[in-house]
Amino acid sequence: MENHNHPAFPPQVAQDNLGRFVAPIPGMSKLEYFAIQLLPTYLDLGKKHPLADKGKAITPIQAAIITAKNLLEQLNEKPNESTLQIIE
Repeated sequence: MENHNHPAFPPQVAQDNLGRFVAPIPGMSKLEYFAIQLLPTYLDLGKKHPLADKGKAITPIQAAIITAKNLLEQLNEKPNESTLQIIE
């Protein structure tokens, strides 16, 4: 959960037209970015079928946020090094 609120696009130092260094402030979090990317799919699905999470009706916005959280949790999982094997 701690990575959900990290910036989706970390700031990078740039130079303006006068040669001054600037570092833009990041706008969206990772959670917001992924939810926005998923929202059009859930808006389309919501028109065709009712959306639900664990039996409870949800809106397309809620579905996008839930899926974005699940995606970030899966991406942030650290694999258990003791169970990974490379077979050649």
